Amino acid sequence: MNNTFLSVIIPNYNGLVHLETCFNSIRKQTFSNYKVVLVDNGSGDGSTDFTKNNYPEIEIIELNHNTGFAKAVNAGVKYAINKLNTDYILLLNNDIELETAFFEKALNTLQNVPDADIVAVKMMNFFTRDIIDDTGNFITKKGGTPYPRGNGQKDNGQYNKPEYIFGACAGAAFYRKNVFEKAGYFDEDFFAYLEDIDLSFRAQLAGLKCYYEPNIICYHKRGGSKISTLNFQVKMNERNVIWLRIKNYPFRLYLYYQPLFFLARTRKFFLLYKNYGIKTLFAALSGYLSGIIKIVFQIPKRFKIQRNKKVTAKYIYNLFR
Repeated sequence: MNNTFLSVIIPNYNGLVHLETCFNSIRKQTFSNYKVVLVDNGSGDGSTDFTKNNYPEIEIIELNHNTGFAKAVNAGVKYAINKLNTDYILLLNNDIELETAFFEKALNTLQNVPDADIVAVKMMNFFTRDIIDDTGNFITKKGGTPYPRGNGQKDNGQYNKPEYIFGACAGAAFYRKNVFEKAGYFDEDFFAYLEDIDLSFRAQLAGLKCYYEPNIICYHKRGGSKISTLNFQVKMNERNVIWLRIKNYPFRLYLYYQPLFFLARTRKFFLLYKNYGIKTLFAALSGYLSGIIKIVFQIPKRFKIQRNKKVTAKYIYNLFR
């Protein structure tokens, strides 16, 4: 493992308050052959100056405005592959603290599980550390809805089994560089939200696998690195879920889930109105309609993805939970 090189890509937008904790936990890692690349989305809070002055070992890609999560991450990944000649890539939110053997355990997993193309980790709540944040991304079998497994649950060891799963939360996930060569990069049309589910779906269709290793642990301030208001997040989620489905679902599954999609959205709209009010409901409906209106631009992507798929619809269905 001494010759293995890891690139750590951290997208950042006005995340100065989080950077010291994140960077210090990286400095304490037991594995040392890595390079951190901070991709800054035009922050106005002094994030880049702070990094340059206190963590000169970190490389910075400065974008002149907020391009969204997907484009920022893609810039970092392409830099790592083309300039750093990396073996593996860790995508990391700026609001995360790592356990000291985080890199080492993940790289051991990648080397000992040769068909693990993506490695999902156990993400715990930063503030209440016996509460789970995420143990892998899934899609519900009953309704076709994306969700972070275990979010908000007390950790009683219920997700302590290493296993192959649907996908990884890109807030802290390891990738072999061939994932981006075979499945493509993050879809920049998404801007933010659900882009990691979309990439995981494309990776599964391309015959790649995601492996969950619960001994790789970090602590996440969920929402700490958010780039938007609640209503904007709701709008993006409702728009992007339309595109996620039209791009990735094999035809048989897409038809099968249509009634379930409708019921799930109806329930979601009701709950948004009940819990957050009419403005949030309008944001959701606006995103949903935008997704439908612009769905035509996703059709060419669907043709390419489905033409290159290496697995059956049944295989994909069995990954849902």
